[in-house]
Amino acid sequence: MKQVAGTIMLIDKTGAPKFLVTKSAADYHLMLADQEDGRTPLATILAAIKDQLGLNVNDLRLGELSNVIIEDQDVSLFVFEWGNIAAQQLSENITSLQAKSYTFEHPKTLRGLLTQIDMSGVPHFN
Repeated sequence: MKQVAGTIMLIDKTGAPKFLVTKSAADYHLMLADQEDGRTPLATILAAIKDQLGLNVNDLRLGELSNVIIEDQDVSLFVFEWGNIAAQQLSENITSLQAKSYTFEHPKTLRGLLTQIDMSGVPHFN
């Protein structure tokens, strides 16, 4: 079954990006969802974010869409950003995500995860 992946980018207080991931053992993982019949990849990942993470998807904005190769599978990768939400709501969202074993990490922390993703499927524009 085809899968889609998603993450949420959060800019920390220093202006550096952090990405939503989950960790099992020593490895970080993106959120993955099986694409359902009759749903687009975007609808699939939004439903997963809403149902599995309990987030209001109306608070998210699509920042980036790429096709990547993860474990020899062509996967649509959606990177969302928070829209204009209050600091209190953001704090509550982060606490809720942590309770579900999700965390925001800097890219340098995610080197192991990034080596598992083949970016050769991503178009390059000159």
